[in-house]
Amino acid sequence: MSAKNQIEPTLLEDPAGPETQTRQALRASELSYRRLFEAAKDGILILDVDTGRITDVNPFLTRLLGFSREQMIGRTVGELSPFHDIEENQIMLEHLQKEGYVRYEDLPLETCDGRHIAVEFVSNVYAAGDRNVIQCNIRDITERKNTEADILRHNAELEQHVAERTVQLQAANEELEAFSYSVSHDLRAPLRHVQGFVDLLEKEAGATLSEKSRRYLATISESARRMGNLIDDLLAFSRVGRAEMQKTEVNLDELVREALGDFQAETTERNIAFQIHPLPAVRADRALLRMVFVNLIANAVKFTGKRAVATIEIGCQPGAGGETVVFVRDNGAGFDPHYAHKLFGVFQRLHNQEEFPGTGIGLANIQRIIQRHGGRTWAEGVVDGGATFYFSIPNPTAPPHEH
Repeated sequence: MSAKNQIEPTLLEDPAGPETQTRQALRASELSYRRLFEAAKDGILILDVDTGRITDVNPFLTRLLGFSREQMIGRTVGELSPFHDIEENQIMLEHLQKEGYVRYEDLPLETCDGRHIAVEFVSNVYAAGDRNVIQCNIRDITERKNTEADILRHNAELEQHVAERTVQLQAANEELEAFSYSVSHDLRAPLRHVQGFVDLLEKEAGATLSEKSRRYLATISESARRMGNLIDDLLAFSRVGRAEMQKTEVNLDELVREALGDFQAETTERNIAFQIHPLPAVRADRALLRMVFVNLIANAVKFTGKRAVATIEIGCQPGAGGETVVFVRDNGAGFDPHYAHKLFGVFQRLHNQEEFPGTGIGLANIQRIIQRHGGRTWAEGVVDGGATFYFSIPNPTAPPHEH
């Protein structure tokens, strides 16, 4: 084939030229927007930027307000009865033209069927091709407002219950104060009379009384003394529950040395080996925690009374959740572990009164104090094999231990 008969290759133009592709992309974008517009779960209004009149409305809003599309097209927002509280059309347009944005956070509306709803109304000016339009997004916040109202109502009811409970507690505390006064004065007076007349009888007729009669008087005197101790302990137990907590950082080493000083006189004649391990500082009420150590040490001293060489050990060990666990261990009489759960109850005693005297309130006081600190109390023991009493104090950064 000759050169002049050769056909020069030519570039065929894409039937879908740039302009056509642009139009197709625009139509696809419009179609996508339309689908979102129709399916949106918020109300949408499209307004003319110059007049503020509605040019389009999505189905969600017609269902929400109860208007048909035809009833809304061509009207301003303010001309629709649900929006009668909104700013005048011209004022809203001026805000939009100046700021490009208008927002009503909690707009009350009444729908065509008389329902009262609350909406969040947001208007924006944006470009749609070669012109600007206003898009209003209307979100139904009625359920959220009802939930908030329910929370406020429940909070108000809770505050009312708290106020009523506070009044009841104050009344109960006043009754308890009256009871404490009665215990302190009305019960002590007869005891003083009993003890006083026993003393007088011993002085005036002691020489003429038989041995049996003197034993009777001694029993009466001892019973009166024990009743006095019981009254003192009951009052202390009552005060522990009412005392206001004053938490500070407490040096346990120093507190133990101070508590041990209270027993110097009664342990002078005894052979007691104290083993005191280093203890950490805790955040607690110092005065109440001192009562805990005094009671635990007193128990250890008392229940090792029959030992030729008594051993009392005080130390600490890691606890759950970072809590500080302190123990007081002795080699004394111990207890039956099957009854360990009774130890911290009021008036609960596992030993004979004649063998180990006491009122059975000391350990109950310990438990009440530690519980007020958010801690725990427990004990381990073996009959005639010693006992170990534990208590825990939560660290300030750790949550209270569940028990």
